[in-house]
Amino acid sequence: MRLDKLPVEYLTDPAVHHLVSLVERKDFTSAVEFITAGMGTDGDHAWIDSGTACRCAAETYHALHQYAEALKYARLAQNRLQTSGDSLELAETFVILGKILRDSGELKEAQKAFIDAESIFRRYERPEGQSRALNCLAGLYQRVGDFKNALSYLMDAIEIARKLGDRRKLAFMMGNIGRIQLLLGEYSSAKAHLKANVELSTELGDSLEIGRSLMSLGYLHIQEGEFANAEETLTSAWSHVSKTGDTRDSVMYYTYLGELHYRTGRTQDALSILTKAVSLAESIAPNSTLAARALRHLAETQYRLNNHRAAMKSISQALPVMESAGVLAEQSALWKLKALIAESAGQSSDGRIALKRAIDLAETSGVRCERVDTLLAAGQSLSFSERERMVFLLRAEECCSNAGLMTRAETVQRLIVAGDAANHGQADATRTVSAISDTSYVTTSQPILRFLEQMPRIGKTDIPVLLTGETGVGKDHLARHYHSVVRPSGPFVAINCASLPETLLESELFGYRKGAFTGANGNKPGLFVAANGGVLFLDEIGDMPLMLQAKLLGVLERRCLTPLGSTEEVHLDVKLLAATNRNLEEMVESGTFRRDLYYRLSGLTFHVPPLRERKEDIPLLLRVFVERCGLIGHAEALPAELVQTFVAYDWPGNIRELYNKVKRLEVMVELVSDGNLVELARSFFPATTQAIPASLFERVERFEYQLISEALLAAGGNKSEAARLLGIHEATVRSKLRRFGLGAEAVIVH
Repeated sequence: MRLDKLPVEYLTDPAVHHLVSLVERKDFTSAVEFITAGMGTDGDHAWIDSGTACRCAAETYHALHQYAEALKYARLAQNRLQTSGDSLELAETFVILGKILRDSGELKEAQKAFIDAESIFRRYERPEGQSRALNCLAGLYQRVGDFKNALSYLMDAIEIARKLGDRRKLAFMMGNIGRIQLLLGEYSSAKAHLKANVELSTELGDSLEIGRSLMSLGYLHIQEGEFANAEETLTSAWSHVSKTGDTRDSVMYYTYLGELHYRTGRTQDALSILTKAVSLAESIAPNSTLAARALRHLAETQYRLNNHRAAMKSISQALPVMESAGVLAEQSALWKLKALIAESAGQSSDGRIALKRAIDLAETSGVRCERVDTLLAAGQSLSFSERERMVFLLRAEECCSNAGLMTRAETVQRLIVAGDAANHGQADATRTVSAISDTSYVTTSQPILRFLEQMPRIGKTDIPVLLTGETGVGKDHLARHYHSVVRPSGPFVAINCASLPETLLESELFGYRKGAFTGANGNKPGLFVAANGGVLFLDEIGDMPLMLQAKLLGVLERRCLTPLGSTEEVHLDVKLLAATNRNLEEMVESGTFRRDLYYRLSGLTFHVPPLRERKEDIPLLLRVFVERCGLIGHAEALPAELVQTFVAYDWPGNIRELYNKVKRLEVMVELVSDGNLVELARSFFPATTQAIPASLFERVERFEYQLISEALLAAGGNKSEAARLLGIHEATVRSKLRRFGLGAEAVIVH
């Protein structure tokens, strides 16, 4: 018997009502049993000619991820309900049809279905249904990277939910708004909306929504570079997601966890988890964006394990799906990987082309975290010139700073300060880098000068030194100066404790012997041993895991260590400095930092004042950096207006930010011929730090100047590209450059 020729009398109305009640209770297992019970011995369906029953069957099979079967019943329901004229039931059918098409990767068809549903609900004044359809449309636009339309539909939907007083829908939509803001790089707002969702969903007892928002918060922490918070949040999310048994959410969880693992160096764990994510996704939705996203992260892991053939296979599977769906951010990530693989194979030209495509896709997508990743990759790629790499790093740093990603911004700033990051395939994140290359210390700050005077006496003791202060104040350079005073002939070894996961940090610090664990193919002395006779600098000590804090305390007390896999003690003669930008006293009270270790380290503590509290140092530091970058000669005086502009700014990123601003200035001077140093510098600072122009015309001039300067930097000096970014004609850019005294010609980066 054909599916479209079912006899009306076969199933009575009470049976339809029973099926509806099963679906409303989400008892899909019983619903399938009820549906299949009406199948004839020849395998043909022999149950009701009812649009409602078919719609319930479609919803049942969709919930069980059997999309082909779900689509058959949804289309059958659509045909029957269009004939019967039951418009509201037809609207419900369009909602489930849209979800099936969406999850099958048919996004354009899904969009039509959701629009039809919203139109019918609105026509019949059914705000609850209209709100659901609008939310589905928002989610669809989010998937394809159209965040403007996604937010617009969400705001309409949330307004309806507020009028209805539907707290469950409000919670759901708060989570969706947070997820879109996360992609846009509005991390503070995203965090607020996601936390609001968790709080409201907790009150409502909605474990599924709690789990989903916690997963999004975990992903947010990954993008922030706050990996410990990410792991804790994802663990909490799994306690909810695992209870629901939702396969799609399980795939998302494994995908996020896999990304966290490879970003923290646990690539083998990432490989296992992401392989599981891909397998699970393909079992329910092959050739979907869900599976392709997991494949993208699997490819990233395979690349990091130097399995380039497997990585390219994963890329070739994922890229067509993302291109078909129009998901630009994921396309960008895949092209970035293609570029890195090409570069590893010595195909520099192909790598350059692929990276440029990745950057264009990331810029167009509007997904900030992907933009940062592609700019960072380009900033460390030998396919580009040294100046081009610096431009990419400066753009990445600005992108991170604007989004409030201070941990990631600091990582980029270290690459900029290092100057030679492009000479290495990968920057060494464990070593600290100072903005000032020599060991002299430039300051007129009285507290710092007093500490410098005390250094020789401090060096004669075995007391560890703890340096505190904000990020970028120069704690690392102060440590290098300490080494030059106390043990100039011994080694200086530094490590950033926040840059490595616990297992890798332990082996870096304390070393191991061959065969101590799987993969230990040789002896590793560790940084304590490497620093013997010199100075060991532990930066970001507040991020050291508790287990390693206990081991560090034992080493400090005994002044010896036993490498993993060895029975022999190694005696140490090391001067220890530690640094942190966190409040260790508060961490001691909260139990996240050992009290005994804190007392051991804080015997001699020096707080490095932020730059805004010692503005007398700004002209001195500015002079050092401007000379080093070749912007003025040794005998030349700094322009007074340039000094005033720098002194007027509060420098939240301190010395490191100051150095990066000067590096940015160096790049702009190279890009623009005959550029005025003072005018170029002013374009890098918020308008609030500059004198307010006397007239509206001057204010407009200043605003135009800043926009054109930033566009020119982003375009690498190419005026045609700058004009495209600004949406104006190239001739307009050229005339304004002349009017602002930036010169008619700019260097074009090839």
